[in-house]
Amino acid sequence: MENKVQKENIIDLKQFRLNKHQLNEIRKNNPWINLYDRPFIGTEEVRQFSYCKRIIFFRYILHSPMKQTYKMEFGAKKHEKLQKMANKSKDGYAQKYYNVYLTDSELGLVGLIDYFEFDGKEAYPVEIKSGNIPPEGIDNPHKYQVTAQAILIEKNFDFLVKKVRVYYSKHGKVVDYLIGIEDKLKVMNIIEQIKKLLASEKMPNPTRDKGKCIDCECRNYCLRG
Repeated sequence: MENKVQKENIIDLKQFRLNKHQLNEIRKNNPWINLYDRPFIGTEEVRQFSYCKRIIFFRYILHSPMKQTYKMEFGAKKHEKLQKMANKSKDGYAQKYYNVYLTDSELGLVGLIDYFEFDGKEAYPVEIKSGNIPPEGIDNPHKYQVTAQAILIEKNFDFLVKKVRVYYSKHGKVVDYLIGIEDKLKVMNIIEQIKKLLASEKMPNPTRDKGKCIDCECRNYCLRG
């Protein structure tokens, strides 16, 4: 008798299991809920990791308060500058999209794209930066960030993105970067490295370029040890 009562009180977990189609329906109707196994990496994190891996460590593992820098203040104001720049475009026909939030569950990539343009044949994302134009021939965190945005556009709209654009407001200059499969594979590799860093929770080596530390929001925590 006692065993019978115990069996009646046991919850059948099978009734709470969802198949693939049911999960996809929940994800579709509740896009703000993360039901994926893997973490989502932002396009901004791709840039930070390329600039200095320790920024990711202090921000997302130690959750350290970040010092408000000039670059961060500029980021909050850049949307207005971006729209003014975009409205000066003299092209004949183009669809302009502002503040587009895109995700890709396969890569675990997410990003808020400030602005991208589609002329019926090709599309490209645009990003505004306040710093200097990186010299040619070196790893370019700006290019990797916007390439990550290009990947999101490709994944969500099903067409090829062959270039990305960065507007350097300090110089008043627009730079177009042609991107190919090598650039996209590089970004995908960065995404995987970030995931490994988050899983290991080990402090990575600092950047070799000490000039990057001058105006870094993590300067108060990082001893470059």
